This record gives sequence, structure tokens and C-alpha cells, in this order.
Amino acid sequence: MKAFRLDSPSAPPTLVDAPAPLPGPGQAVVRVLASGMNPVDLKQAADASLPVPRVVGNEAVVEYDGRRFYAERTLSPHGSFAEFAVVDPARLVAVPDEVSDEAALAVGIVGLAAWMPLVHLARLQPGETVVVLGATGAVGQMAVRVARLLGAGRVVAVARDRTRLGALASTADTRVVLDPDDVSELVAATGGGADVVFDPVYGAPLVAALQATRLGARAVSVGASAAGSVDLPFAVVRGRSLLTYSNQLADPDLKAEASVALLEHARRGDLVLPTESFPLDAAAEVWELQKTSPGRKLVLVPLRSSD
Repeated sequence: MKAFRLDSPSAPPTLVDAPAPLPGPGQAVVRVLASGMNPVDLKQAADASLPVPRVVGNEAVVEYDGRRFYAERTLSPHGSFAEFAVVDPARLVAVPDEVSDEAALAVGIVGLAAWMPLVHLARLQPGETVVVLGATGAVGQMAVRVARLLGAGRVVAVARDRTRLGALASTADTRVVLDPDDVSELVAATGGGADVVFDPVYGAPLVAALQATRLGARAVSVGASAAGSVDLPFAVVRGRSLLTYSNQLADPDLKAEASVALLEHARRGDLVLPTESFPLDAAAEVWELQKTSPGRKLVLVPLRSSD
């Protein structure tokens, strides 16, 4: 089979001819119909503590027992950027017939990273005001849509790129190009203070957003694309809750329930994210494109075998 394999954390993966994977006990080999690329794939590839060689990629829409399923994680070392992968059948989630492979992947890892924090940690209530940082990234865009779906009274999209922010006009109530040194515009956009901050960037933007919240506000950090550390004065966080979320650490059963809900919303057309699909032999190009924070879901479609 064709596979996008990592042989060293100091070099990018390459497309190779590899033997078809063999399943272990309780596992199954599945045909990969489409796989989604995510920042976590690049992060894992750079982690020298993980074994090599291995096929990279996590999530996929797969064919198993004649049906389509979503797999949040294929089982290493047989990742999802290949024609075949290995999965735990007990963790597969059926994809509705009306949902395309690309639409299923758009609400997969990205959808979980937005849904789980807003539902289970921030516990967003109808009518509340939500600030979404990094709103032009894929996770940020999904968080804007999820917040609206959950009944937020006001959604404020925050990012650095004014042009990309303009594309969110139909989903966010207000768009703010953040100045960390002057939060007056953000405070005004929230109508006096937000109840929830969704944060995939960390660093100075989080500190600024917290200054535009009400007492009792909840901030949930899901990533650190802006900075890995932050100087957070106690006066800024006092009276607020600062929480963190990781898909990798979340309860598997809760994620499975969330995936069912997300796929149903995708079927209804409630959650739509821009996607772009590429053949598997363009994996190296897509790998580099993912590094640019493209603001859309990148999907690999494996080369079909002759049978």
C-alpha cells in the first residue's frame, strides 16, 4: 500500500510503498476513505520520544464491515495517511449516509476541540456572551459555529487577520482585531464583558481576553499557537475560572457521544467548515500547507488500489 511514513523526527514524512498492516488482538484493518490533517499530526511527528518508523495521521473516515465510520484515532504505528490503517472497532462512530467524508472530518478532531470545552468545561448557557480567540483558524471557526448552535446570545470573533475575520460575518455577531495593549474595543464588543472565552492560542491574547470578561467568567484554553507560556497577573484572573482541554486526555465515552452529536449536526447542515481535498500522493505538499494555519480543513484521499 501507499503510506505517508515518518522515519525520523528530524525529517518530514515521505510517501512510501509499505506492507499492509496486520491487526493485533481486538483490532481491525480498515480501508481509509479519507483522512484529516491536524496540527497535532505535525506536533507528534516532531516528538522524538515516539517510536519510528510509523505512518503519520490520526483521524479518518474508514470502511469497516461494508459501512463508513469515523475514527478519531487510528492505532500507531499504522496511522491514517495511508490506504489501510488499524483501528479499535469499539471506538468507531457511524457516519450518516448524507454526510460526506470531508464533512465528517470537518467535525472530527476540530469539532471535538470546540464542542467538548464549550459543553463540558465552560458549560455554555443560552444567552451568554462568548469570545472566540484565534477565530480564523479551523478550531476557532468551529468554536464560533458551536457557540451559536448552543444558543450563545453574542459571539465575538477575535483574530489578527482582518480579511479572514470578514469571512465570519454570517456566524459571529462582532469581529475584533485584537490589540493586547488596548482591550477597550473588545470590552465594547462584548457589551461590557464576556461570560466565556474559548482560547486556542494562549499567551498575550488570553490575558487581553480575560480583561474583557465579567466576574464568574470561564476561559478554556485548548491550544497554544501564540505562545507556550504566559505572564498572568492574579488581578486579571481573579473571580474567573481558567480551564484547559485536550482531545487526547478527554474521556473516550464523552468524545464518542460528542462525535455522534457533531455528525448529526453535520447531517442537518448546522456545522459546516471549509475543506480542501488532496490525493495521498500530495501528502508532502499538504504537510507543508498545514504549517501555515490555512484556516480550512485539509483532507487526504488515499490512492485507490486496483482491486
